[in-house]
Amino acid sequence: MEFLNAALRHIRKHKLISAINVLSLAIGISATLVIFLLIQYDYSFDKKVINSDRIYRIVSDGEFKNPGILVPLVRALENESTGIETIVPLYRSHNSKLKIYKDNTDKYQVFPKESGVVLTNSNYFNLYPHQWLAGNAKSLNAPNNIVLTDNNFNRYFPKSDPTEAIGKTLVFADSIILTVTGVVQEMAQNSDFKFNSFISTATIPVYPALKQIFSWDAWNNYTDAYQCLALVNSGTAASTIESEIRQILDKHKPKEENGWQAGTFTLQPLSDVHFNTDFNYNVVKSDTIRNLILLATFLLTLGIINFVNLSTAQSIERAKEVGIRKTLGSSKLRLALQFLTETLVIALIATIFALLLLPLLLHAFEGFIPQGLKWTNMPQFDISIFLLVQLLVVTLLAGFYPAWILTGYSPAFALKNQASKNTNLSRSVWVRKSLTVFQFVLAQLFLICVLVVVKQINFATHKDMGFKKEAIVNFYIPGSFRNAEKGRLLKTKLNDIPEIEAVSFGNQSPAFSGTMTSTLGYDGVNGSENITMDARNGDENYIDVYNLKLIAGRNIRLLDSTSEMLINEKALSLLHVQSAEEALGRTFNNGDKKIVGVLQNFNIASIHNEIAPMMYWGTKDGYVMHIALDPIHPENWKVALDKMKTAFKSIFPDDEFDYTFLDQTVESFYKKEQQLSQLLRWSVILSVLIAGLGLFGLAIFTANQRTKEIGIRKVLGASVVQIVFLLLKNLLSLVLVACMIAFPIAWYVMNKWLDNFAYKTTISWWIFVVSAVGLLTIATFVLLSKTLLAARANPVDSLRNE
Repeated sequence: MEFLNAALRHIRKHKLISAINVLSLAIGISATLVIFLLIQYDYSFDKKVINSDRIYRIVSDGEFKNPGILVPLVRALENESTGIETIVPLYRSHNSKLKIYKDNTDKYQVFPKESGVVLTNSNYFNLYPHQWLAGNAKSLNAPNNIVLTDNNFNRYFPKSDPTEAIGKTLVFADSIILTVTGVVQEMAQNSDFKFNSFISTATIPVYPALKQIFSWDAWNNYTDAYQCLALVNSGTAASTIESEIRQILDKHKPKEENGWQAGTFTLQPLSDVHFNTDFNYNVVKSDTIRNLILLATFLLTLGIINFVNLSTAQSIERAKEVGIRKTLGSSKLRLALQFLTETLVIALIATIFALLLLPLLLHAFEGFIPQGLKWTNMPQFDISIFLLVQLLVVTLLAGFYPAWILTGYSPAFALKNQASKNTNLSRSVWVRKSLTVFQFVLAQLFLICVLVVVKQINFATHKDMGFKKEAIVNFYIPGSFRNAEKGRLLKTKLNDIPEIEAVSFGNQSPAFSGTMTSTLGYDGVNGSENITMDARNGDENYIDVYNLKLIAGRNIRLLDSTSEMLINEKALSLLHVQSAEEALGRTFNNGDKKIVGVLQNFNIASIHNEIAPMMYWGTKDGYVMHIALDPIHPENWKVALDKMKTAFKSIFPDDEFDYTFLDQTVESFYKKEQQLSQLLRWSVILSVLIAGLGLFGLAIFTANQRTKEIGIRKVLGASVVQIVFLLLKNLLSLVLVACMIAFPIAWYVMNKWLDNFAYKTTISWWIFVVSAVGLLTIATFVLLSKTLLAARANPVDSLRNE
């Protein structure tokens, strides 16, 4: 209690310095807590799954990495694999349309964009057990059945009991009639395989259109929408299953496609799914987690440095107190405990203040924080333990060095006001300057990193990707399983709108947030061989909409017999031809597809990757509409969109007209970079704020320590400007040294980061100039707020006691 009272007296006596310490530590603690919540959230994915060490996702690990699998391979593994205990197909259906009919009436309610819809079987619930409120998992082994989570059940059938839902009818994608056979409680744990509606995979072979959409019998086509989990037998190695897969693929090789090869499939551990960006696009890289931990450590360290600096700067004032206490018999241990108690009290106040700051920081990091992360949903016990451990660590790290300095004073020197002769003090001055430099090195690093990241994002979003992305509108055809004919009808109506320049109907745009590859047997001069490329298909207007350039041959024509193809320049090397003209007339799949033109290269993904080989073949079917508007007159876009909506509603009256602009899609490729930019911006703000608070505190002590010197200089004729320069030069020189140290480190770090991009900007010289000038300007304004007061003070007041 004695230590606590002494600590409170010291805080009351030095209110301003104590407030600086509390605020500095609170910023660091709250930022660390936010990052802890982010890390804990990401590491919580699939952690509670039983037998998780035996669960794998089967992925394509060839030249084109893809989380997808061949759909017929899943059925073959179910029947022929001896090393797999359970196979779980997961065929995702994004933004699915569901109709819910009212009992015994023709009236229905439409849910046009349902997320979390998956086609699977009962094995899913063996890997991810749910609490069943009605029905059972076995119903998912029969066609035309659907199981709902309680949340979706309550939306579709409000004020109903789950048992009453059994037998009710839903219509999926306008044409597939499903019967509700079960209701489960939504899974509480975080998972990359968490869904809201489960349709039986046995439904697919009942509908020819579904078989086509899900490539039911295609051994050469897979996308990230077709995924599969496997629970292997206990003691079975992943390599054993991979060998089985190769044998099964060889066995089921289509006889008519000589040289056909499905690709390489490997087993990805469940624990790797959430952190491996090779196969996922919306996951967290392990590097990101490591960088977040470093960021949290840096921000907290900045707050601790402020405390250490200001505490050691106070050491001269407290030297006489130490001398008196030692003379009265206080031991070093007792003195150290007193100073550590003061640190603990300040750290505790800072922790409480940090909790008050937390909602503000959560809002500030809103774009970086996953939607599933909620403060109220996080384990409060884990958070309490984290805060307690952090409180103890901060107390020890922030309090140990000042306590060591203060307890090391000689009582004789201290009582004679000669503490400056103590070797500990001169050492502490050097440490204090070094720590201040370290603070501003971090602040300068963050500032340079922000400027480089923003420059790269600007470069990426404005780079010529080789196709027209401005004024391009895309939208999906609703219930596309059977609506290709309606899609063609809509295309005709859209062509009649004068504000529209061109319309195409097919599958995906040149660049979209997914993968679509196809493997075809190439009829080369040396025989047939398999070739895998990124794939797009659609009608003959595609190249007009996107302004794609032909460098050889002509555009495709939609024929009933042979499908005509276009390839890009990058694909020429795969065909073993010397020129674009030589590729014309080459065929795939025994003449089923014929090359009639070669396109100039264009990016089909973000600029993280180099341009890849790509093919485009003609088809009358599709599920995406591509519309080119006039980029010169954006004032006409609203009129065009209104007319497009009218045409859309005339064919799909129950569906929402939901469109996107392609340039926005391209910008979304760099969502992680934009999040990084936002994170770094806040890091700059927080680091500069903490460092600025520390610099302000040091300015206070410097001015107080040199009060009499300032008075004498003013009496001798020194001007306010001269005195301000005298006080500024030492502290600003520390900031300048920090800039010089930060420059090479930042250049190296950001060059490493830019290596992640196939196409990148340069680190311009002006970035270093702007960051250095900016930091020096901020430091100058911080210091002027105190040094001007000291320089303008009446010298009579400072010399009164002499």
